[in-house]
Amino acid sequence: MPEGQAYRTVTADELATMWPRATLVDVRTREEHATAHVPGSLNIPLGELPSRLADLPNNTIHVLCGSGKRSSQAARILTDRGYQTVNVAGGITEWNRAGHPVTYQPIPENPSRQQPSHTPASLRRLLHKLFHRKTT
Repeated sequence: MPEGQAYRTVTADELATMWPRATLVDVRTREEHATAHVPGSLNIPLGELPSRLADLPNNTIHVLCGSGKRSSQAARILTDRGYQTVNVAGGITEWNRAGHPVTYQPIPENPSRQQPSHTPASLRRLLHKLFHRKTT
């Protein structure tokens, strides 16, 4: 393990062997999670993680994001606070590419009585491309 890292990292396929029994925390934004997420995942955005530790169960926590960068930061935060943590390499992008289940919810074009989306249209298009790409 690299110095300073006290958490394990698994691939999407390795997580799939434990899913849905594994506790999976998605540290992406609410908007990202609402657009596409692993069924059963708990959404706690990275910026909220330190203040929402009480929302976490007391068992091994698998953390996931879009590609693995935010989840590795989350794994470090949780490990430093005594949690047994596992980072999912490649995040939901690799999970989806490997053909594992993803729940999609289209972003409404004209959301009524909701907070304005902070996800730019270009990011929504990219997410749509990533998550609706045909696998080869």
